[in-house]
Amino acid sequence: MRTVIVSGGIGSGKSEVCRFLQERGVPVYYCDSRVKELYDALPDLLPRIEAALGAPLRDQDGRLDRKALAGIIFGDSSAREKLESLVYPALLADFNAWRKAQEPAPLVCLESAMILSKPLFDGIADAVVWVDASMEVRLRRAMQRDGASRAQILSRMAAQADLSSRADVILHNDGTLEALRKEAERVFFGKNDYICRLLNNDCKHMKTDLAKTLSIRGQHGLFTYIAQSRSGAIAESLEDGKRSNFSANAGITTLADISIYTADGEVKLQEVFGKMHEVLGDQDAPTAKAAPAELTALFGKALPNYDADRFYLSHMKKVVEWYNALKHYASLDFVTDEERED
Repeated sequence: MRTVIVSGGIGSGKSEVCRFLQERGVPVYYCDSRVKELYDALPDLLPRIEAALGAPLRDQDGRLDRKALAGIIFGDSSAREKLESLVYPALLADFNAWRKAQEPAPLVCLESAMILSKPLFDGIADAVVWVDASMEVRLRRAMQRDGASRAQILSRMAAQADLSSRADVILHNDGTLEALRKEAERVFFGKNDYICRLLNNDCKHMKTDLAKTLSIRGQHGLFTYIAQSRSGAIAESLEDGKRSNFSANAGITTLADISIYTADGEVKLQEVFGKMHEVLGDQDAPTAKAAPAELTALFGKALPNYDADRFYLSHMKKVVEWYNALKHYASLDFVTDEERED
């Protein structure tokens, strides 16, 4: 069983993504709502919190008085840390028990706005999907949903860290509900099998077709060719899945058309990647910021007869960037010319 965290800021639409996943049969654990239930579900939790904070926290029915608790921890980081030291271990244990009960489901999701910032939960998931939208869109949604003022929502936003850098996939949600569901369908169940590849799951193995893998002048990372458009081509970022329309003069090059000069002639980039993989094994290639000696040492092993007069350090930096992008977001198992013809 694999675990995916679905996270995002207030108003991003992460809960809607999780509702869609549930409709598709994926079990979802709603962390932020479940933590509220634990105060009643675990008889010893509330007494321990009262003892730690040194104050009674029950209403007339003997249940947690949430306003009283908020009044204690608001603005008091020490009190908040004491609360979290009791609640989060209980939440983690509850999630682990829930996840075990979902077996033999191949995939479960954990919806949460906050656990990415909590070291206790490090390593709990195999991948992270971050649902994102512009600030104005998130503001409008949250104000309509909660009946809150702009200032109130901005204050809540300020308390949430942007943890999108922790994500394996970013799911963009600036449009309609229908568009969001289409994006979720693409990310979780689409033909490119993003989550499947990230999790190394038991799904159909995907090969990378370098004839459809594009480098575009002035653009970061690699792209996958999707379709021809009136003005050029539609391509999808290998890293975050975002699609863009590029004009015919955008400087588009397929990696299948790139070769490296050697003393014995040109070697296709696909073969170079294969030789690099033989040298590196499961390790990443050095980054483009690595010392020149480290880069030349790598290619000295992988392609010892490279032509130093025509294969420059700038070329090496590009090749290692592409290699690492393919390793992380696609596959180093490539479609052959014979398979492409079939």
